[in-house]
Amino acid sequence: MPHASAVPVANKQVLRIKHRGRDVHLVGTMHYNPVSIDLSSRVVRDLSSTNALGALVLETCPKRWEKTQKFQPAGSMMRAVLDNEFQGAFEAVSGDAEIVLGDQAIGDLGSNLKTLARETMVDTCWPPRALAGGWASYVNDVRKCVREEISAYDATAVESPGDFFNKELLAAVPVSLIRYPLAWLLKSPKLIVPLVTFTLTLSALPGAVESIGDAGVESAAEALVTDVFLALDALQLLLLTRLFLVALLRDRNDILARNISSACDRVPVGGSVVAILGAAHLNGVHRRLVVDEGLAGESR
Repeated sequence: MPHASAVPVANKQVLRIKHRGRDVHLVGTMHYNPVSIDLSSRVVRDLSSTNALGALVLETCPKRWEKTQKFQPAGSMMRAVLDNEFQGAFEAVSGDAEIVLGDQAIGDLGSNLKTLARETMVDTCWPPRALAGGWASYVNDVRKCVREEISAYDATAVESPGDFFNKELLAAVPVSLIRYPLAWLLKSPKLIVPLVTFTLTLSALPGAVESIGDAGVESAAEALVTDVFLALDALQLLLLTRLFLVALLRDRNDILARNISSACDRVPVGGSVVAILGAAHLNGVHRRLVVDEGLAGESR
């Protein structure tokens, strides 16, 4: 299998490394962004055209992939509305490259999120736990994840937003902002009910406070509502920060990197593996593959 031909990219939307004797192309994307879709398809198409592509790893799991293909098959109106980088890359494959669905199973992710949310609430809000190491555990998780999942491991990774974003990608951001929530609502309509309920509740709160007649009581009520919402905002920020860094990044990066490494082992030496990832996963996956390569080199 010949070496991959160079795929020109103006910035670090594609990170290229050697891993276990294979060329690995980590394609960072903004989900549903037309520029990312074009880039993903082009990288796969160019490597396929020279018979260099041995495996394509997609940041999705079998259940999500099956649902996506069934809900928006190639050529359908729904596919045109919700065009995405995973299907674009998949359809650009020619030859017998292996398709690897490399992400954590959606059921396991849901369970991990519930467990971590419960642990975070106990760590930060339950005094016996919070004062006995809960807050320290929370802070350590956040610091370690920022260092290992967000920061660049070396100069070949994404060191700043300017390394990744260009004017074409930024210009297409509105498309992503429309398609992403639309995809969730269309594929999972049950989300509409809690979303609408939450929105209506928020919009009704100011009127509820204003309806309190007595000025003194009104002031106290307003102060209480303000305090409650400030506390809820703080708790929400704490919760979402840990959920994002630990469950959505760290744990999934472990799985993604492991599946990319396994794909490399099945591709002939000198071949290429392409991984289509959300941009937030780039540095964490890159670090794992580079560290693994270094450790492997030391053991030889």
